[in-house]
Amino acid sequence: CYELLQTFATLHNNALSTMITLERKFPCFTYLIYDFFTTLNDRIQDPTKYGFKESNIACCGTGTNRGSGCGRTSTYELCSDPNEYVYFDGGHTTEHCNSQLGELLWNE
Repeated sequence: CYELLQTFATLHNNALSTMITLERKFPCFTYLIYDFFTTLNDRIQDPTKYGFKESNIACCGTGTNRGSGCGRTSTYELCSDPNEYVYFDGGHTTEHCNSQLGELLWNE
């Protein structure tokens, strides 16, 4: 939804691997480059492949795609099963999505 920000994230991710020099300076330093942007975007683009039913509407909130107001107004909507959604509210992924992303991170 924010094309400019997505462009910056892609540029950042592409440049990050060439910018890390700490490993050369500190031999015991260990790092992992994890492409959160792509793995989350995969779930947004093809939610059923990852066990979700909805990636464009949040589980909780009001307004367009339930993207705001979760718990802050008396009129927000709440889904019956957050595990079916990629996003819990307009800015946070669900526990189910976070669990998948965490598994990928720790298994790399």
